[in-house]
Amino acid sequence: MSSATATLPRGAPGAANTRGRASAEPQLDVPAPARMAAGLRRDRAPALGLNDPLARPQSESLAPTAERFVLERSFGAPTINARITENPIPEFRQRKPEERERNATSRGATAGSERAVELGLDFLARHQAPDGRWTLDKFDNGRPGYEAAGLAQMQSDTAATGLALLAFFGAGYTHLDGKYRQQVGSALDYLVGNQKADGDLFTSGSPYVWLYSHGIASIALCEAYGMTRDPRLREPAQKALDFIIAAQHPTQGGWRYAPQRESDTSVSGWQMMALKSGELSGLNVPGTTYERLNGWLDYAQASGQQGSRYVYLPASRQPQQRSPSVVMTAEALLMRLYLGWERNDPRLIAGADYLLANLPRYGTASQPSRDAYYWYYATQVMFQVQGPHWETWNAQLRDLLVNSQVRQGQLIGSWDPLGPQPDRWGRQAGRIYVTTMHLLMLEVYYRHLPLYRTLGQ
Repeated sequence: MSSATATLPRGAPGAANTRGRASAEPQLDVPAPARMAAGLRRDRAPALGLNDPLARPQSESLAPTAERFVLERSFGAPTINARITENPIPEFRQRKPEERERNATSRGATAGSERAVELGLDFLARHQAPDGRWTLDKFDNGRPGYEAAGLAQMQSDTAATGLALLAFFGAGYTHLDGKYRQQVGSALDYLVGNQKADGDLFTSGSPYVWLYSHGIASIALCEAYGMTRDPRLREPAQKALDFIIAAQHPTQGGWRYAPQRESDTSVSGWQMMALKSGELSGLNVPGTTYERLNGWLDYAQASGQQGSRYVYLPASRQPQQRSPSVVMTAEALLMRLYLGWERNDPRLIAGADYLLANLPRYGTASQPSRDAYYWYYATQVMFQVQGPHWETWNAQLRDLLVNSQVRQGQLIGSWDPLGPQPDRWGRQAGRIYVTTMHLLMLEVYYRHLPLYRTLGQ
């Protein structure tokens, strides 16, 4: 992916108690949106009070009156004669409210980072479009005062909606339970309602974001099914996976912008995570798909690095695309982990050392180094490696994110894509992208089950 193309990016402590209001609540000096979301006030709120992550839907926090209601649509209320209960698979169970706090505390989160997650989700809830989608380029929904809010240059409602859903799912909120039932159900309606017959979830935008967008939305559908076992989601999720399987390049083994057209490490990472999310949820993925992907990763290994570093496009005419980078290394190492590498594999440790030498920093105006895409993948790798690698990485990243979150005004809870230094893809992908990626990093403590527990390593 060259910098000239408009694509989704590639290899890319507070004292408050999260079980109550913080002692110093940030001011939300904006009126509530016209479309009432569950849990939001109709009137102008003098201060933003966040629900307890463990609260049930009936708890009062933002709304003094009973404003919560369930959508009378496919994912708001059951429309089929089936009993639906939230019984997530083990890999997702740790996100449930009764498990989330314990896992967060034991794995390196703080009260401040948990509050940042709740603030961020509230931002997303306030900026959802009436039809359930989120957008990268028009999240202002026509409201004034957003001229410098970080609207994206690129357009992909599929990617924006998928990323936002993943942020809600990561914190344990689904369309069946929690204070964001309405928002999540409406977003699932949007994705499934716009899915094509062949399973494709991409709605519109540049062709360069096609498979990025589909992969991200597919992860969201698979997680929604895995977390709830809602039978209405099984077919759409399987169809989304089938589209990915059919889109894999038959000889190169990866994916790029369009089905069966070349391969690159960046696009391949999102498809891999969708396939694994689906497989964990009980959906069907053929073993040959993973075998071909392993072939691509072997090809994308940097020469002389024994699998510890990776490139974007091994045969590219552009030197930077065929040279190893921390971004592609982080993404490829995560794929290797999900494909069976043990966490004490010398190749993995060497790669993690490489990432550790490139800790998250904003950098300077002349040398910016902010890159949410890289941080997102490297955070997951370090979380799986654990030990000193994870402790060092987490201590650096967690407080960097918490301390840079917007804490006042109508953008409270979000992150500025251009300040204090611009994110590598901030201008192209905008505030919704940066905010959702930051939330997913702050949810890593309970969003992902350590693979060494699953694989017995």
